[in-house]
Amino acid sequence: MTRTDLTLARRWMAARVKLTLRNPRAVTFTLAFPLLLVVLFNALNGDTDVKSAGANVPFSQFYTPAIGIFSLVAACYTTLIMGIATARDNGLLKRVRGTPLPIGIYLGAWMTSAAVVGILSIVAMFAISVPAFGVQIYADALPAAIVTLVLGAACLSALGIAVASLVKSADQAMPVAQFTFLPLSFVSGIWYPLDDAPSWVVDIAHFFPLYHIAHAFERCFVPGSGAAWSGGDLWAIVVWTAVAAFVAARRFRFEPGQGEGLRLRVLRA
Repeated sequence: MTRTDLTLARRWMAARVKLTLRNPRAVTFTLAFPLLLVVLFNALNGDTDVKSAGANVPFSQFYTPAIGIFSLVAACYTTLIMGIATARDNGLLKRVRGTPLPIGIYLGAWMTSAAVVGILSIVAMFAISVPAFGVQIYADALPAAIVTLVLGAACLSALGIAVASLVKSADQAMPVAQFTFLPLSFVSGIWYPLDDAPSWVVDIAHFFPLYHIAHAFERCFVPGSGAAWSGGDLWAIVVWTAVAAFVAARRFRFEPGQGEGLRLRVLRA
């Protein structure tokens, strides 16, 4: 990638972040709604302890990072599916393809902006939960938390583009995004810990990336030595990212109903 490409990528990333923050739907479901959930449920369950990652922790210590992953999914998966599908139906992707702007930079900026907004939402949650609900942040676990968020955002963004390439129209995008996310969120440790869940539920959850992202991030906020890094979860996230990227590269479409894939030579153009 040349210096011109890097400059262009940086400008497009900044523009996409601004566009996302100016989108009322994205701000509501990525920033406002998760923050509301954190405040309400942490306030209602302030005196409750739950078992998370093998340790008893205050409810807010589990729930804040869990809803943080919910927000990351909303930014990097759900919003990306709807945005890409809508842009394709409106002819925007076709027009971008006809410009000198490399499609790789265009999609990369979209993915990066989604990740930035999702991570900013998580930072805002902890900025409220630490002073208001006594959530503890452990300095030695911060590197693991950062790596988990970056890998998780990359995985969810790749999955978002892969699913967007498979849906036929923007009308299908919302039902598909919700149907593939909401059921899994209930068995992935976002709404409640899975420590005491039936083994068959845990076995199902282990197959999908959402469990590994949520589990790896939640472990970073459980006290105790060795609780932060979760190598098995991180490897699972990397594998799912590679699979999603392969599907996206093979199946990406610039027009509704078009069967042409996104060739690697187009990404490098």
